Amino acid sequence: MAAKSRKEPEKDAGEHHAAPRARLRPAARLRNYFLAGILITAPISITFWLIWKVIGFIDASVTPLIPPQWSPETYLPFAVPGFGLVIATVVLILIGILATGFAGQLATTLSDLLVARVPVVRSVYSWTKQVFETVLSQRASAFNEVVMVEYPSRGTWAIGFITGRTEGEVQDLTGATVYNVFVPATPNPTTGFLLFIPERDLRRLDLTVEEGIKLVISSGIVTPDSKDRSHSPANRANTAHLESHASARPGLVRRLRNYFFAGILVTAPISITIWLAWEFVSFVDDRVTPLIPPNWNPETYLPFGLPGLGVVVVVLGLTVIGFVTAGLAGRTLVHMGERILDRTPLVRGIYGAVKQIVETVFKEQSNAFREVVLIQYPRQESWAIGFITGQTDRHVQDLAPHQVVNVFLPTTPNPTSGFLLFVAREEIQELTMTIEEGIKMVVSGGIVTPGAKGQDSPGEDAQPNPT
Repeated sequence: MAAKSRKEPEKDAGEHHAAPRARLRPAARLRNYFLAGILITAPISITFWLIWKVIGFIDASVTPLIPPQWSPETYLPFAVPGFGLVIATVVLILIGILATGFAGQLATTLSDLLVARVPVVRSVYSWTKQVFETVLSQRASAFNEVVMVEYPSRGTWAIGFITGRTEGEVQDLTGATVYNVFVPATPNPTTGFLLFIPERDLRRLDLTVEEGIKLVISSGIVTPDSKDRSHSPANRANTAHLESHASARPGLVRRLRNYFFAGILVTAPISITIWLAWEFVSFVDDRVTPLIPPNWNPETYLPFGLPGLGVVVVVLGLTVIGFVTAGLAGRTLVHMGERILDRTPLVRGIYGAVKQIVETVFKEQSNAFREVVLIQYPRQESWAIGFITGQTDRHVQDLAPHQVVNVFLPTTPNPTSGFLLFVAREEIQELTMTIEEGIKMVVSGGIVTPGAKGQDSPGEDAQPNPT
């Protein structure tokens, strides 16, 4: 009885301490209701908002191109949301149907040959087309597997996405079975680093790509449900078997889907190329054309604008400046101008740095961004692509224990940012791929991989099969 009597006060004390947690104050309950309302409404609201933005963007781009007599909005007193999206889908399917025929393939081949003759445009078009062919290929493994890699050092792990198996000289130089792994940044997974990791250092995760991206975007806040095994390797293999079995008997929906992807493969590369070229031309025109005197501007006398007039003026102007400064009088003027700038306190520092960069990049004997190399980053047995920008000298070289070289390590998919590293010459593996091929590989996250010499492009057989 004594023991029982001693336990009862403890029970009462526990109930006494638990009572305040059970009776929340009105302010706390209102706050919890408010947070619960956010948790319920925010995801669905953001989802619908993003979908509405996409539909609105496509409608605004496509609907004005439809002839008024074919647009139902001409006869209806209200707008039809999503009408442009429907038209774009139908057009892509029709283009895919035409492109899979002999006439379509011939037209595509002729357009490829035509674009290949334009110096700058062919580079943008070729890598854009290769990326789309690889990503939309039914056999593509890009971004289909989530892995864990030791990054940036041994014992520290990060989420990565396999974009393909390393091929060509990168595979030959590493000496092991290596995979292209894109390690994304947080919370923006559209940028990161392309690394080449040996297969033995990969830890494959039982996660879908969507779950992996959620984990990265949320900085680890959103973790996958460990109870969900619907995407286990066994189920994935079973799903792949069912899909391959179904592909033997394609139905109408599957064929339309394949025609849709074929339409994207045909239109997306050339559309993106034209859009980028148009944006560049418009950017230059908007800044140069207003500077042309009205009596010299042909648009003054013509009832229409001349796209590219600013680009032509810039090219001619730079050519004339180069011709003038090549003579004695031009060199004298340039020398006098530089002396004036050198006497201006703040301007001379900016001018000196910019001039040195431009001269280093454009001089004929410069090695800046003319050599692609393979370096071990961020640890041993993990490789990355870099670009030699010059020889290290002065104080940096004096402090380094070995002969080092300036190497620019770009980020993916934006190669205009990255890190400047000073790497020992003996630690650098020189690659025979061109700068263009190296940039393609970085921009695509390893999806576009230059093969060994004589190897066909991986995009040759990447066309979706509509039948």
